[in-house]
This record gives sequence, C-alpha cells and structure tokens, in this order.
Amino acid sequence: MLGQVTPGRSKMPRLESKLEREFLAKTKVSRRQKTFARRCRLWRLGLLAVIIMIAAGYIPPLRSLFVAGGQVASQQAETDRLQKQHDFLQQEKNRLQSNRYVEELARRDLGLVKPGEQSYVVRDLDRTPGRTEVSVPAPEENKSLADRILGDLKSLLP
Repeated sequence: MLGQVTPGRSKMPRLESKLEREFLAKTKVSRRQKTFARRCRLWRLGLLAVIIMIAAGYIPPLRSLFVAGGQVASQQAETDRLQKQHDFLQQEKNRLQSNRYVEELARRDLGLVKPGEQSYVVRDLDRTPGRTEVSVPAPEENKSLADRILGDLKSLLP
C-alpha cells in the first residue's frame, strides 16, 4: 500500500511494487523534463526577443542606406548631365576664341557684312510660297563695326 510508514525509518512512503516505483520514477523524471522544457522555452523566447531588438536596431540604418543609394544614383545622373553641359560650353569657348567662328556668328545672327558687301534679308518665306520679298539695306561703308552692331540690335528690339 501506498502511504504506509515503517517505524524507525524516514517518512518516505514504502513502495509496495515495482510497477508503482517505475510509475513514481517516470512522474519525477517527467516533472524534471517539464521544468527543463519550460526553462528552455523561456531562454529561447528571451534569445528571440534579444535578436528582434538587435534586428530592430539595424533596420533604420539599412533603410537610410537604401535611400542614400537612390540619392547617389540621381546625383550621378545630375553630375553626368552637368559634365556634358560643361564639355559643350568648353567647346563653345574654344570656338569663340577663333576669329573665323566669331565672324560666322556675327554674319548669321547679327547680319553683319564686311566693307563693300551687301546683305540681303529674305522675309516671310513661310507665309506666301509664290512671293518672296527681298530687302536690300543701304550701304553702311562709313559706319564703324560698333555702330553697325548697335544699329542691328536696335532694329531687333521692338
């Protein structure tokens, strides 16, 4: 019987059968296993919480890294565009240092002529295809280059 105490011995109940002893041994081991399993679960949950907190600490810097990567790409595109513009302006500067190119621009854009030449201005070619009007400016042989440029600029302004 379970629960009988023998005199002179400890107060542990006397086990009567092998089956009862095995049952009690299994229940004691399973209690230990349950306690150990609980502790393992708590450690795992604690470790998971620590890992989540560490990962949460890395998320904002990683996000800013990706944002900065996108900004780098747009800044690189802007730099490339500005470099092309710089190259074009550098070529234009080099061309403008040539007297021949300056003369070509003056003739084309400002309508300047050399002494002894006459310029012809063709107007309204798009309006009436059958009729063209040609105007011949008066000879400006006695005027200086600066006066001719100012005159042309005044004629362009309203």
